[in-house]
Parts: sequence; C-alpha cells; structure tokens
Amino acid sequence: MKKLKLAFFGTSDRSLAILENLHNNFSLVLCVTKSDTKVGRNRELRETAVKKWAREQGIKYVEIRSLRDYDLRTVLENLQKYKPDYGVVADFSYIIPEDIIKFFAGKLINIHFSLLPKYRGASPVQFAILNGDETTGVTYQLISKRMDAGDILSQIGYKMNQTETSGELYETLFHVAADKLPDVILGHYSGSIKPMPQNEDNATYTFSRTHPHNTFIFKEDGLINWKNDPKSIDQKIRAFNPWPIAWTYLKDIQEAGCLTRGKIKLREHIDGELTVKIYSAHLEKDKLSIDELQVEGKKIMSWKEFENGYVV
Repeated sequence: MKKLKLAFFGTSDRSLAILENLHNNFSLVLCVTKSDTKVGRNRELRETAVKKWAREQGIKYVEIRSLRDYDLRTVLENLQKYKPDYGVVADFSYIIPEDIIKFFAGKLINIHFSLLPKYRGASPVQFAILNGDETTGVTYQLISKRMDAGDILSQIGYKMNQTETSGELYETLFHVAADKLPDVILGHYSGSIKPMPQNEDNATYTFSRTHPHNTFIFKEDGLINWKNDPKSIDQKIRAFNPWPIAWTYLKDIQEAGCLTRGKIKLREHIDGELTVKIYSAHLEKDKLSIDELQVEGKKIMSWKEFENGYVV
C-alpha cells in the first residue's frame, strides 16, 4: 500500500480524518488546497486545516485561488514532479479541469456526500436535511468532465437522526468516508472493484432556490418563510448551520404563528426591519421553539434573553 503515491485535493477543515488515513496507508506526496482567506472584522488571514496539517507532516502542499492560468500550471507542474498514482478529491470547492482529469487517467476519485445520482452538486448534505430525507450517504466516484456524473466505485448509506445540523452531518460523513477509503483505492487498483455507470434518469441536482443555475448555497436561500410548516423551518435552520445561518426580519418573528409561545409583540421603538439569525431551534409538539438567535448588531442570545430585551 505504501508504494502507491497519492495526491489530495480539498479545502474543508473536516478533512483531517481522510488525510490521516491516506497518510497512514499510502505515500501521500501532495496536497492541493485553497489559499489563506481573510476572516473577521480585522480581516485576519486564516489557513485551511489541510495546509496546516500538510506543513506539520512535512508533505508538499500547493495553495490556489482558482484552477486556471498560473494556479493550474503550478498544480500540473507539481503533479508531474511527484507523479501520484491516484488523486482523491473531497469538498474541494473547485471544479477539476480536464488537464488534471487527463493526468490521472481514470484514477481520480471524488468523495461525494450523497448517494449519487441523487443530489449532484455542491450542497448535498444541506439538501438532504432541507428535504427531510431519512438516509443519505457517501459515494466514491471517478471524476469525469460532467459534474458528479462519473462512474461509481462504492457507496455507503447513513441513517440521519433528524436533529443534526449540516455541520454535524458533514463531520460524521467525513469520518465514514475516511474509514473505507483505503479499501476503495486498493479495490480499484487491484481490479476487484469495477466502476459502475450512474443511472442518468435518477439524477437530481442541488440548485440554489435563489440562484437556480448554481449548486452552492447562498445567503438569500436562508430567508425563513414563516408561513411554511414548523418542520420545514426546523429543517432549514439545521441545514444552514454553520453557514449561512437561517435568518428573518425582526418584524416577521413577531408574527410567527409556528412558535410554541404563539405570536409575540415587540417593545415600542424597536426597528422591525433588523435582521435576525436563527442558530438553533427544536420542534415541540409540532410547534417550533427557537433556542438561540442573534439580532443584527448584537451578540448571540437565548430565547429567554431575547424575550427580556425585545418582547413586551
């Protein structure tokens, strides 16, 4: 196993379980990840966990802002230099260009967090929660030109508990994916695992409801419609945590009949146009009860603290 050389492509901070398993079982020679990003009010630079881990392990890493022009040439130069036998892609954020696909010649494996061909695109975990699915899973597939349409090597089903956030579910599925990954790579290498084409008739995509030509989640998608049933609102709150966080307007919370406590009345002189992020909630006898929220410009607070400061 150690004779096989691998390259990893990923940006998620949840990638450590996969990296450790690749490092322990193969010769991990290259990591490709996103360049440092500016975060917070002070715009401080933050590196990905992939970059930090690779640096600590003494493994070559390449930082990119895109997969075009100079960045693409740099990645290809390093692939030619280190000559990995396989590539593994997990939550990478970039579409893999044809030049890289050709380099690996059918040995570039993508880890997708749904049971393909269901939920092709960038937001499969969020959509599984949004739609109230009972099960989701992990698919290992060979990357092709078309998004998430490559042949399937293996799949693992996972029963959801109907209370997890997308952040929690991603964390779980990354560990599920990491456990079986070495067996999938070796199975493909030995020929014991045969790639199977997907059924195109069953393909669905995670198109944004506010940006219908894009499969990513956008902030606008998180706006809560309080006319929806409490269960679907709870699903949205969980699906959009940790990002972009479901939100509403203060005036609309006032009229939200799905709250356990019924409609509320804001104190006088409070601006109802302020936005409010809803971090967590739970269902209570078919009603929605908000647990944590954040009024625009304020800190995160409990519902009790919100009542004390904003409700008559």
